[in-house]
Order: sequence, then structure tokens, then C-alpha cells
Amino acid sequence: MDIGQFDDLIQYASQFADLVLNVGFVLGPLIGYVAQYSLIKQQKSVGSFSIDVCAILLFANLLRIVFWYNKRFENALLYQSILMIMMQVELLRLCLTIISNSVYKIKPVSFFNNPLNKFWRWSQLNSYIACLITFFIIILISSYLNLANPQYWEIIGFLSCAIEATLGLPQAIKNHTTKSVKGLSYAMIGSWFLGDAFKTFYFIVKNQPAQFVMCGVIQLSVDIWIMLQIAVFSSKKGDLAEI
Repeated sequence: MDIGQFDDLIQYASQFADLVLNVGFVLGPLIGYVAQYSLIKQQKSVGSFSIDVCAILLFANLLRIVFWYNKRFENALLYQSILMIMMQVELLRLCLTIISNSVYKIKPVSFFNNPLNKFWRWSQLNSYIACLITFFIIILISSYLNLANPQYWEIIGFLSCAIEATLGLPQAIKNHTTKSVKGLSYAMIGSWFLGDAFKTFYFIVKNQPAQFVMCGVIQLSVDIWIMLQIAVFSSKKGDLAEI
């Protein structure tokens, strides 16, 4: 093998490694939510899972898509955001179906009557979809009016990362309040930790915006908090989290 062929081999290997990295980055974060989805569907109970997790991921990824228009960061991040939005809408739909079929009937609450009334505690999926569409339209209009304002785009990027950085907080707070992790998937929490570690490394290697790196570090800290909660609360009889 001459030097030219060796250089080509190195180049192909580098391209393949980059492809694997990007595919892993796009699909990896979805694995934990697929596991949580399967667990909820199997047990026919939302358990300790907080639907606020869906809200955080939906709003953060909508903002990230808008941010991409100006910053044009790695396409893998854009594809991940699109797939994550689809995953969270489906997970939210399942949770609402389970809740509506439970023996504890709740009074219907709609986004259309009063958007701020019991925010993100509405009864039907169309209220959540309407909220997301309204939010996205407002951001699009605002972004159009600020196309030439670099400070605005930095704020959009910061908000996207700041919202996503709080991803584990609703779950950690619910765990702490109920002193329970029943119905919470080990796979989802494990994927959070591994995904956030991988994501932070990816952001650093790919020299992505500083907001993304900061988001990853904060999320790792919250992940560790939740893992400690699982270690403590899952020791209670009959309150084991599930794989």
C-alpha cells in the first residue's frame, strides 16, 4: 500500500467515524424516551414520569430550530431536534391517553379557553399542539423582525440551551415531592446521563456555541442528582424503577 492509498484509507475511516458520531448523536437521545414510552404503555400508568419533561424538550427544540437559521450549526443537531419533537409529542399523547382513562377523572381544561389556566395541565392533546404552534409562530415573527440583530439571536440560542438545561429538574422535583421513582425508567435516566456526557463532548469537539457546552454541564449535574434519588427511593419496598 503506497502513501496515497494509506491517506485515502485514513480519510475514509475519518469520514466513517464522523458519520457514526453524527448518527449516534441524532438517534441516541431517543432511546431513553422509547424505553419510558414502552414502560408507560406496558404498565398503563404514567407513574412518576413528569410530562413537564416533554414541555422542556418541545420548547427548547423549537427554539433550537429557529436558532439554526442564523447560526447554522451541525445538521445533526437540527435532525435531532426534529426527531425529538416528534418523539415528545407521541409520548405526551400516550400520557394524556393513560391519564384520561384512569379511574381518577379530572375536570377538562383547555388551552383555548384560557392559555395560562393550569398551563401544561390541559386535558387534550390539541391544546398542547395549539400552544406549541402559537409559541412557534410568535418566535418566527419575532425572529423575522430581528434578522439583523445579532444580540437577539444570541438570546434565542441562550434560551434554547437554558430551557433544555432544566430538563431533569421537573423530574427531580417530582421524585423529591413524592419520595418515589415508581414507573420511572432506568433506561431513560441512564440515557440522559450518557447522552449528556456524549453531547457535551460532542459540543466541545465540534467547537459548537458556548451555550451548548454550558447546557451539557448543567444537565449532567441534574442527572447525577436524579441517579442519587433512584438509589435512595428505589430501596423502598415495591417502589423500584423499571428498566
